[in-house]
Amino acid sequence: MSSERTALVTGASSGLGERFCQTLAANGYTVVAAARRADRIENLCAEINAAGGKAYPLVMDPAKVETFAAIIDKAEEMAGPIGCLINNAGTPNDTYATEITPEEFDRVIGVNLRGPYFLSTEFARRWMARKCGGRIVNIGSLSDKRALLKHTVYGTTKAAIARMSQQMAREWINADINVNTLAPGYIRTEMTAPFFDSPKGRSLIATFPRRRVGEPSDLDQAILYLCDPEQRFLTGQTLHLDDGQGL
Repeated sequence: MSSERTALVTGASSGLGERFCQTLAANGYTVVAAARRADRIENLCAEINAAGGKAYPLVMDPAKVETFAAIIDKAEEMAGPIGCLINNAGTPNDTYATEITPEEFDRVIGVNLRGPYFLSTEFARRWMARKCGGRIVNIGSLSDKRALLKHTVYGTTKAAIARMSQQMAREWINADINVNTLAPGYIRTEMTAPFFDSPKGRSLIATFPRRRVGEPSDLDQAILYLCDPEQRFLTGQTLHLDDGQGL
């Protein structure tokens, strides 16, 4: 089984992670759908497999870095060598900087930054040992460049993710490991739909240049491009796919 077309997606139980799994599987990838909610990823994989794709559910906690080596071993036992990692798992935070507790700060950093860091390095060590190369896509956010109220810690983690991608890309460039960040703007998902349908959400949408939010499908072509093993010339970059919301 070729590792080039096998991808592990974290945070796959809903939203963008779910869509990434569906899109990759529909385009010939074997997908490992990783998340904490076993029932959701099992249903997702069953749907993908029923449609003719190939997907495996993998229960994992994106904050428990001490489990990552064993988790990847399990993933590769099921799906074979993995050639692409999508660090999509993340947790929001809607708290003023002066009000966030040290415990909440550590929780957000743990999921949004510490987890992707150590999952990326675990994969990189394996790829370098195998001399096979690989692709890492870190999911960032518009908040890495646009200051949003009550998003100080969240925005800080996403800015750090973009910089982390640059640093890792530079370190691993001669091992054929490409590391990039996909930074979406506001996207309507299962989690965000109630907000966008509320008066406050509609008021926010009215401030956007095109007066709209994106759909998960708007990221399909970008995720396929960034994961593609034939895409050899882009690394260390952040693709802001935000419909001009950050202008």
